[in-house]
Amino acid sequence: MQKSSLAALAVVCGLGFVVPVSASSGDAVVVVEDPGIYAELVAMLEREASSQLMQHLQEEGVLRHVSVSIRLDLSRKSMTINFGPGYLPGPDGSYGEFFLYPMASLLRFFAEKSGLEIHDIDFTFEGRTLEEYYPEDLAVPPPAQTKSIPSAALISAGHGYISLHPGGEWKFQRPSSLGIQEDTLSPVYADELQGLIERRSGLTVHRARSRSAELHPESEKPWGHMSSRYHLKAMFPDRTDMWNEYPSSLNPAREKDEDIRARPNYANHLAVDVLLSLHSNGSASTNMRGAEVYHHRSKPQDKALGDSILCAMREVIRAQPGYEDFPIRAQSSAGGHGENRIGRMPSVIIETAYHTNPEDVAALLDPVFRSASMKGVEKGYRLWAEGEACVPLAGHPIADVEVPAGESREVDVGVDGHPQFPIRLITNNTLCPPGWGCTGTEVVVGAPDQPRRVKLSCGRNSVGRLGWETRVLDADGVQSKPVPHAVHCVSGDDRDRSGAQTRVAAASP
Repeated sequence: MQKSSLAALAVVCGLGFVVPVSASSGDAVVVVEDPGIYAELVAMLEREASSQLMQHLQEEGVLRHVSVSIRLDLSRKSMTINFGPGYLPGPDGSYGEFFLYPMASLLRFFAEKSGLEIHDIDFTFEGRTLEEYYPEDLAVPPPAQTKSIPSAALISAGHGYISLHPGGEWKFQRPSSLGIQEDTLSPVYADELQGLIERRSGLTVHRARSRSAELHPESEKPWGHMSSRYHLKAMFPDRTDMWNEYPSSLNPAREKDEDIRARPNYANHLAVDVLLSLHSNGSASTNMRGAEVYHHRSKPQDKALGDSILCAMREVIRAQPGYEDFPIRAQSSAGGHGENRIGRMPSVIIETAYHTNPEDVAALLDPVFRSASMKGVEKGYRLWAEGEACVPLAGHPIADVEVPAGESREVDVGVDGHPQFPIRLITNNTLCPPGWGCTGTEVVVGAPDQPRRVKLSCGRNSVGRLGWETRVLDADGVQSKPVPHAVHCVSGDDRDRSGAQTRVAAASP
């Protein structure tokens, strides 16, 4: 912390800090090396939160000072933001999620830039959670019965046109940023994900928004640009409980709140096995970047799904040239989003990248990134659904072997991880005796049940040591690190007569 760039944090009042205390005398105690530095960090985070809240209230037509205090818990790697009297979000504005979660992401970004790892951010209002103020409204419905074999998914792409009341102006739910309109871009990502889930996971995929190019008669906008609320209104005109939950609200943007609820309502109606909500992210800071996933804090069982998706996104995205260092969070973050809460099935929000950051915008517009990110989402879901852990692709060690001159050996190549087939087993030469012709080999394995073998050959009258390395390259561009190994070409008199089997890889001198 001594080296943290605290001056870079433009961040409010109050002070709270929790130091983990050892559970037993044998546990290590985490000690704050400089409490003054931490106090300064907390104070700066509080100033930033207070400033953002004041701006938010002013935009809502409210001029009021509300105290804000922040508490950091290092043992949980969490931050709790408490708001004093004067601010309690309610149903209008979806319980503050349009303001609270972007603010929380920014505060986490500042904290992590200063050396603190923060996974989750909680909110309290005069010391109480929103669930304590609205126990019925914010109750998590009982989970649906899990099927032995999942069969259907709902992909919800944010956000689409809504009508502002009472004037009836049609407006996208998200502002345009750096040439990106999330409302029209996210359905393109959903198209990609739908095809992958249908082909690779074998599920029936439903969509929360229409993909029709015809005009919506009421707005005269393309159906593909309309929000889920209007798609469901057209399909289920009598099910106003699904898409029109706030008919008496005076909030001009009440349809935004209805749209958030309509998506998981539709998922419940369909009784799908998973709800995947696709978004691009936004922030007041153009420095914030990368992919994030959110699950609901009252559905902790969904965290494993979010973690698996992030793991697979990390593997596939970073395998693409130019994206080796693309930021991807280590684990799913707990939140209170309505999309995740209302669905009775496992539900996560995937924020693919930030449309407010120039580098992320370039990625969002790149078909290579779009394909890789959605391949990661599908793979992460599939592994989770199959009960498989997300394991990095890696080749097993290959023992050095002896091959008699003029002969060859076929061997199995062991692999950890879950490569996408077909895969290629690529062997390249690293050591070739002078005057020899040493060529590598490439073997295509079409399916998981096919043998994964390569051949090593030694030419006639060839005696010497060859160096090789073998790597695995899958259909999504993910590859293992090369595994080095050697082949000793021996004459008939020198060959190993032990009879023991030897593991090999392929090449011919």
